[in-house]
Amino acid sequence: MKKRLVTKVLAAALIGIMAVSSLAGCSTTDTSGGSKTTEKAETKETAGAGNGETKEASKDSSAETKGADVVVAMLPKFKGENYFDACKVGAQEAADELGITLLYDGPSQDQATNQKQVDILEGWIAQDVSVIIVSPNDPTAIAPTLKKAQDAGIKVVTFDADAQADSRDLFINQITAQAAAKGLLDGAAIDLKAKGYGADHPANIALVSGSGTDANQTAWEAAIDELLKTDDYSFMKIQNKETDVYYPGTDETTVNSECATLISRMGEGEDQIQAAIALSSMSTPALGAQYQSASSKPIPPKSH
Repeated sequence: MKKRLVTKVLAAALIGIMAVSSLAGCSTTDTSGGSKTTEKAETKETAGAGNGETKEASKDSSAETKGADVVVAMLPKFKGENYFDACKVGAQEAADELGITLLYDGPSQDQATNQKQVDILEGWIAQDVSVIIVSPNDPTAIAPTLKKAQDAGIKVVTFDADAQADSRDLFINQITAQAAAKGLLDGAAIDLKAKGYGADHPANIALVSGSGTDANQTAWEAAIDELLKTDDYSFMKIQNKETDVYYPGTDETTVNSECATLISRMGEGEDQIQAAIALSSMSTPALGAQYQSASSKPIPPKSH
């Protein structure tokens, strides 16, 4: 199910950017670095002898561009993680269906920085690829490089996380920030209410995000903050943003360590955490694994 959904999302991105290309004059890049533009169909008016005016449509023979390769370069936040691996599979399937070439590269998990992404982008700009699809680690810092790609005639699509609007042509959003926030809080609220928490018995919650610069997770966190002010969710509290919102980044060891720390703080006391919510594709399995590990440990007997 997840793989099929990712395939559809990435197919939409690829098809969408091809539509953008056609609206911009059907310009494609050939393998020699040149540009071929398909001319639009022209309508000619000719006067018939004694029969009034007739209209004759003719199309330039270049309406079907031949010999041009469309090269789409896809850049995740980082490689080697299940979510982005699935995105790669979906993108390749979409590329095969569309008959285009897909390039895929990204930083390693422990080096998921804007600069690493920029280094890869610079190489693709030099190669004069047709389209760049990117999930930015930092929406602001990456913008100048994306604009450079646009200035070179490369179409830019963002997915998973957006960049500055003026530095991309299209954003494929997998979910709105409001929907993500509501889904996460609803899941926590159901479990907390089942355990007796509510308006007369508030619960402390904590969040595990990514690096703190990810546009999607930052938006989800902001939407969560707004929902926590409403009557439906006000019994859930983030007591201290400094200590109860974690930004472990993408290094697997650090993510697991931070999640283990959070799990160790969980309990029923007023100074403890009653619900932990993961916002990233790395923190979600890490938090679950640490919870399972802690739950499986035998409870030491009380001393008398």
